[in-house]
Amino acid sequence: MNNQYPFNKEYGESVSSGHPDKLADAIADRIVSDTVVNYDKSLVGVEIATSLKHVFITGRIAVKKPRCASSAQAIHKSKANLREIIKSVYQDAGYSKKWNPNPDSLIINIDGLVQDSLHEGEENIRKLSDDQSITVGYAVNSPETGYIPRGQWLSRVIMAELMKTTQNLDQFGPDAKVMTEVSVDGSEWKLDKLVCSIQHSPDIYWEDIGKTIRKVLEKVSATMVPSNCEIDPWNVELIANGHGDFTTGGPTGDNGLSGKKLVVDAYGPMVPIGGGAFSGKDPHKVDRIGPLLAREIALKSLMDNNLSHETVWLTWAPGEQKYISIRSASGLAEKLTGEFPNAINECFDRYFGKKTNTLKRLPDLAIHGWFGVHKRLSWENVINHPIKKEEKQ
Repeated sequence: MNNQYPFNKEYGESVSSGHPDKLADAIADRIVSDTVVNYDKSLVGVEIATSLKHVFITGRIAVKKPRCASSAQAIHKSKANLREIIKSVYQDAGYSKKWNPNPDSLIINIDGLVQDSLHEGEENIRKLSDDQSITVGYAVNSPETGYIPRGQWLSRVIMAELMKTTQNLDQFGPDAKVMTEVSVDGSEWKLDKLVCSIQHSPDIYWEDIGKTIRKVLEKVSATMVPSNCEIDPWNVELIANGHGDFTTGGPTGDNGLSGKKLVVDAYGPMVPIGGGAFSGKDPHKVDRIGPLLAREIALKSLMDNNLSHETVWLTWAPGEQKYISIRSASGLAEKLTGEFPNAINECFDRYFGKKTNTLKRLPDLAIHGWFGVHKRLSWENVINHPIKKEEKQ
């Protein structure tokens, strides 16, 4: 079997919590979190759209409780709760009176949102898949980057430090994007190119944008990357705000939609994503749990078989309790199926049960990514196992 790593170039992309699509994801998963924490069989399937000062919520939220006697009162109460969720997400991302839209002035539209109780018998079929999906899990033998592609990991690290650095600087706003290009030579890798766009005030000195980004790279290089990663902060090729003026950002500059950043959520552009959006779906839906199971299987296969990389595909069909097929790039992960759950209810308990505390972390994961970030997440637990360094094959 030839399992040599196929790429000598990797690419990654990350966006800030103030990016309009990420605002939408965080709102969607706050709704999921707040709903499912109260009753684990709640059904949530929502999409969020942001534009200017408008926030649109569509889909369905169904819980196990009787409807209020007055539907008008119920809608008013729910809209008030949703307003608090949305306002706090915008504030946490850095929006204010200075950086529009002002969280206090948002207009929320729920005309396309159905809010009701679970129908008779609906709770009993939550153990069945309600859709078809092919979900993908991936792992690469790069322990220092959480077993995700190096370019994607680095883009997240740079973005996190960029936001930390600029959040208290008046010249910079909440909206930002990062794109990395790295070269890979065995276990050594190097940042070759960085593309970065960040929202700024009208009176900023243009040179300060590039200087700030390079200072971020300096911090990342000195304290955050492993010894086998090379970053030359002041000489790496940098494209900073290449489009020019970026004074108008966030939903004021571009519309946002939940589920649009699937590549950013997963492994970056080097890996097929499969499935559908994570955010806005309760954890009984296979688009949510399927990628987590596939990731855990891919990690175990990588480690057990000393692979350079592994990809796992799980196929789900409507009305089925379990995935109906598994395939892996190595042909070896299929032998591990007995070590992992394969039913939806079992996956829910493993990844989102009360002992995991994962439900409360959904909004944070929606912003920062699902894989290679937090080793204590249940689908990442395999990371704690030892793995031999890759031998060239």
